[in-house]
Amino acid sequence: MSDNAAVTGVLSALLCGVTGFGFYKMAPQEHPYAFTACVIGFCHGFLGLVAVVAGESESANSAKETTTAIMEIVPLPLVNIELFFMSESNNIALGHGLFIVPMAVDLLLSLFKDEGGDENETRETLKNLTILGNITALLYLAINESNWIYGGMAGLAFIAKYGAMFIDSQSEGSGPPITMLAYTGFFYCTAISMGGDA
Repeated sequence: MSDNAAVTGVLSALLCGVTGFGFYKMAPQEHPYAFTACVIGFCHGFLGLVAVVAGESESANSAKETTTAIMEIVPLPLVNIELFFMSESNNIALGHGLFIVPMAVDLLLSLFKDEGGDENETRETLKNLTILGNITALLYLAINESNWIYGGMAGLAFIAKYGAMFIDSQSEGSGPPITMLAYTGFFYCTAISMGGDA
């Protein structure tokens, strides 16, 4: 097993552990959106472990790529919906439901991969707008509620996508571990911010 695979395995196990902690802290009937986000994170971590164990298995790597695409755009809006329902600004929570539309479009298009440059560029723009919109909404909530945990979650979501891309451009191959660590921190903050009343 290479060093890279070992690091991926450890980080995948860590993500599974933190999302498992989220399962424990958040009851699905009380926090259905955040719980669903944790399920997605757990599946991503678990498939990361499977990909490490399976080695160069094409099906395991394909499944991991699919969950990587889902992780980029699905958990953040789901957690945002939950956080806005819990806040005084709960009327904005419905707006985050609208982010499900571009997420669904992106996921459907990714199932029918086409290497067309314009389509990929449009999908990437849609994905970036979804991510940045949700990060901005989370920052708004952090300031409005004076909650530093929400601010940390917004920072971790930014690092998971854009910080990791920048680091990877400086040192190739170092982006994915940063992304996994940021996801792990994001899910941990989600669990502790919602787990008190679970």
